[in-house]
Amino acid sequence: MTTVVKDKVAEYLEASLGKPVDLAPLPDDTPLNTLGMDSLLTISVLVTLLEDAGVDLGEHADSLVTPSTLGDLYAIAERFLGAPEEPEEQTVAAADPGGSREQSAQLAHYQAKLAYETDSADLRDALESGQDLVVVDGRSSEAYAAEHIAGAISIPHRSISQESLAGLSKASLYVAYCDGIGCNASTKTAIKLATAGFRVKELIGGLDWWKRDGYPTEGHAAGQGHAHQVHHAACGCAG
Repeated sequence: MTTVVKDKVAEYLEASLGKPVDLAPLPDDTPLNTLGMDSLLTISVLVTLLEDAGVDLGEHADSLVTPSTLGDLYAIAERFLGAPEEPEEQTVAAADPGGSREQSAQLAHYQAKLAYETDSADLRDALESGQDLVVVDGRSSEAYAAEHIAGAISIPHRSISQESLAGLSKASLYVAYCDGIGCNASTKTAIKLATAGFRVKELIGGLDWWKRDGYPTEGHAAGQGHAHQVHHAACGCAG
């Protein structure tokens, strides 16, 4: 493990805990919770590290398993802040001549999309039918104030903590959204909510597609301009 990687990990931990952290004397198997890191703080550090490294969170979803020790966190930092990964060997198509393995993978993929994603029409129908769900705007408070889905609550993804989630029922289904396909605040919000034990879906197309479908919004900029135009206050995904 390089000194650079250890120093970067220390920086992330210090920023999260709000105090200096001396990792030098600590072995790699030191549990993160002994440093004062709960699961939400840990996932926040992980997401920030991956974001700073320019990592596509969807492409590297396997990296989002919450680390439990310093060694786990070092390994993730080394993976993305260290040397580039070697390309994986291509699977030989002939190994599955019947195509059944590929078909199973496709089926699992599309089932997962429906299990973890929803669209504007389905969300609107669920709200109108009185289903127990909560719509969560993971963008900045400024972007939320400008315009948001009617009835949505504001929980900027960077502010998510045990305190900000206190009082929310885990019996409800939470639907996270952001500006649209050019913003990943909904994905980060969904990750943190799921890590905290909530059931979550992500709204595909976000606020942009919700408005394109003609569904109601609230906020001081609601209704301005074309129906498909999304208001951008600074960077809504910045949280």
